[in-house]
Amino acid sequence: MKKRWMSAFLAALVAASACLSGCGSASSQTPASTGSQADGGSELEPVTIQMWLGGPGKQKDSDMVWEAFNEKLQEYVPNTTVEITVIPTSEYAEEYNQMLASGEAVDLTWIASWVTGSTELIRDESLMPLDDLVDQYGQGIRETLGDEVIDMHRYSEDGQLYYLIAWQGLYSNVRAFKVPTELAALAGDTWIEDTQAVVDKWWNHYESTDDLQAVFDQLDIYLGALKDNGKLYGGIAQNVLGAWLYPQRFSSENSLQAYNVGVQHMDDTFTVVDAIQTDYFRVYAENMADFYKKGYIRSDIASLETGAMSFVTNGEYTPNTLVLDTHNALTDDTAEIYSAQAGTDISLIQIEDNGYLSRGDATATAIPYCADEPERAMMVLNALYTEPELYQLLIYGIEGTHYTDNGDGTITTPYGNQGQSDSDYGLWKWTIGTCKNSLVTQADTPGYYEELEEKEKTALVSSFVNFTWDDSAVSDVVASLKAIDGEYKDMIDQGYTGDNWEATLDQWIAERKAAGVDRVIEDMQNQINAYVEENNITSWISNG
Repeated sequence: MKKRWMSAFLAALVAASACLSGCGSASSQTPASTGSQADGGSELEPVTIQMWLGGPGKQKDSDMVWEAFNEKLQEYVPNTTVEITVIPTSEYAEEYNQMLASGEAVDLTWIASWVTGSTELIRDESLMPLDDLVDQYGQGIRETLGDEVIDMHRYSEDGQLYYLIAWQGLYSNVRAFKVPTELAALAGDTWIEDTQAVVDKWWNHYESTDDLQAVFDQLDIYLGALKDNGKLYGGIAQNVLGAWLYPQRFSSENSLQAYNVGVQHMDDTFTVVDAIQTDYFRVYAENMADFYKKGYIRSDIASLETGAMSFVTNGEYTPNTLVLDTHNALTDDTAEIYSAQAGTDISLIQIEDNGYLSRGDATATAIPYCADEPERAMMVLNALYTEPELYQLLIYGIEGTHYTDNGDGTITTPYGNQGQSDSDYGLWKWTIGTCKNSLVTQADTPGYYEELEEKEKTALVSSFVNFTWDDSAVSDVVASLKAIDGEYKDMIDQGYTGDNWEATLDQWIAERKAAGVDRVIEDMQNQINAYVEENNITSWISNG
């Protein structure tokens, strides 16, 4: 497969070089040094490229908008036509794999760590390296994202760049609990402040498992008060604590953890552990069982569909209303935003005050090995990053037909901030280019992306942001761990084993040991040690 894309790529570069030498000056034929690519671009040979995006699928007015998009594109990349395919995310991975297997000539594709995988595609040699293409045709992308962001997305094993993130803000992992202020008052006048202090000590200044127990004790005061006052409603969700409090003390920076194995938060010895075996996790398991027995977790939680419960909306409380929820508090006005959404005043209890500059692997654009027109594909991508009107036409459609310009810097759409399958038109802004070019719909917060961009300047940067653990040597163990964890995780997270929680946890640990978790620990530890030595790393945070 690698030879195939190499030969296609080299042939395309040869053809491009021939055009550069025979069709005018190199500067006129390599217009990517600026945002626009129109200068001298009229001499480009007519080309049609294929572009795949994840999204709502083809919509009623897709052909109309895409025709207008291609007309607009001529201003920036002349003699270029883009044939666009939008595939629902539920179908995307299967179609993407079929495309790669068949060698179908698709030139520009959305990829996502949670749909297609990203590291897996690189290891399978399914993606073209992009450095030369960015240097020649994507300087606008480089200027938009910046060298630091581009470099932090290089593949650690060869240092090459294989995808360009769709920027939606890289400031992340500023976790916080959120509670309705009126309900928190039932737990006491100082409960919010007291809980904030306890949570801060647990996460940032911990001394022992007592600090984690103190968090549960504070939550017990709140949930118990609601129960006594008949206002517990839906209680807490299936994994509201396990997913956000990180009982095993793993960091928000996820490059050093996988399959419940990893390095604990701020451990500058970089020692790999099995989280399920830690004392912290045992405290967590006991408390979740206790919460279940006290009724803070619904008795039917094991059969309840994910998403059946939701946080308070429009000020209305129902038996399915969560009284404790969690989310990223990324901007300074997060509490106000949540309060507007909830229809009642919301208080935040910060777990982390400062977020990480995280990787954007969740959504990115790549050029598959089988692309016929990688150079033109990069020119088109460059234009989408640097020309807001072109990007906005692709995402929102035609002004006056698919959205209304309110004249105050905002727009109104029929669907909110993201088109649906039954919308006349409307794609997903975070699948390509940069959300810095997006419009502000009635469902958006003005200035949101500008604030995220500003916060990125002071975000924490993990020393391991480029580290990728290669689990291929222990893939058999990994497969077993996935199956075992799938069997036991919900039992512990939802607490419904009750008094049998300890026997359940011990059985989970025993099965992980029998499956070979120690091999995973050793393999990850060896790779981390090598990375630490190679990069002279002495601290978890590189800019702390």
